[in-house]
Amino acid sequence: MIGVYAIAAVLLLVLAVHPFLIYPATLRLFPRRAPAILSQNGAERPPLAICMSAYNEARSIRPRLERLIEAAQAYGPATIHVYADGPRDGTIEILREYADRIDLIVSHERKGKTAGMNLLVTRSTAGLLMFTDANVMHDVDVIAPLIAPFADPDVGCVSARLVYSNPDDSPAAATGAAYWRAEEAIKAIESGTVGLIGVDGAMFVLRRELHRPPPPHLIDDLYLSLVVLAQGKRLLSSPDALVYERSATEAEEELVRKRRIACQAINVHRALWPELRRLPWPALYGYASHRMLKWVTPFLLLGALLCALPVAVALLGLEWVLGLAVGGTIALGAAHALRIGVAQRVVAALLSLFGVALGVIDSVWSGKTYAVWQPAESVRE
Repeated sequence: MIGVYAIAAVLLLVLAVHPFLIYPATLRLFPRRAPAILSQNGAERPPLAICMSAYNEARSIRPRLERLIEAAQAYGPATIHVYADGPRDGTIEILREYADRIDLIVSHERKGKTAGMNLLVTRSTAGLLMFTDANVMHDVDVIAPLIAPFADPDVGCVSARLVYSNPDDSPAAATGAAYWRAEEAIKAIESGTVGLIGVDGAMFVLRRELHRPPPPHLIDDLYLSLVVLAQGKRLLSSPDALVYERSATEAEEELVRKRRIACQAINVHRALWPELRRLPWPALYGYASHRMLKWVTPFLLLGALLCALPVAVALLGLEWVLGLAVGGTIALGAAHALRIGVAQRVVAALLSLFGVALGVIDSVWSGKTYAVWQPAESVRE
């Protein structure tokens, strides 16, 4: 029986690390696929509609919007559409200063980012749609590299690469930035092989004909990109389009954020599974590996730990196992209280995993949605 527990613990641990270690390694076995690239000649650039939703962004919306206007001008045929989702901090007044250069829609009540983005799409006729967050920054020339791959008719969506700009602010920020660097490394391999399996909302572009308005209670970025995937088109990551965002500096904020993101992700997956299950096997392998397994990682790790306990008791004895567990917990708590960096990073990682687990439970057992939410204060400059 101990052997069965040992095998189960190993298998669960392998599944837990699969999205981060085994999956990217196996992707290198797939043939690489390079898309055709659109000419950088401005006269040949297709029209683009840029859509952005803003909540309470008064501290950062002015430089953000000015940079977005500069980027649109540098690109050429682009229009900017902004939805103000019931902000209460002066964001609307700042946005109105740019009314001659943007298409502004103001809602005096919160309807949610997805509802706002759906409305913005109807305000333009451009063949390409860009969706971007209000709390990111980028270079002036960020748009052209995102548009270039659309010369390939098989490409349906292109994502920028997100970089967290404040890894030195706190252990929680360092942990979040390290995790995201790993995510972007995996996405870079995906992009050149099976294609991205969904994008995040920092900045991405898709073809209008592939756009399907998401239900207001579902997060738009993952929904839209998975719909593109379900329609048989490729999703790519552009290595030359970088956007920058602040990571949450408090571990408790990151827990809340991870809980929301996990719940939103599972809600999207449940809504689209009837279509996604018919994906070609390479994309389905990527979907199962990089999306579904990733969100159940906390449960896999917990299962591996529970299966490993009887093995440890059989090998070491109950007293030793209890002593190691209690002693390790006390040592970690003391080191965290003393602000020892390694311990703080471990606690931040554990809280993030706990947040993911809560988010999955929220979706599956509670039916919770996050049509609106309060962004972490520390991610705003």
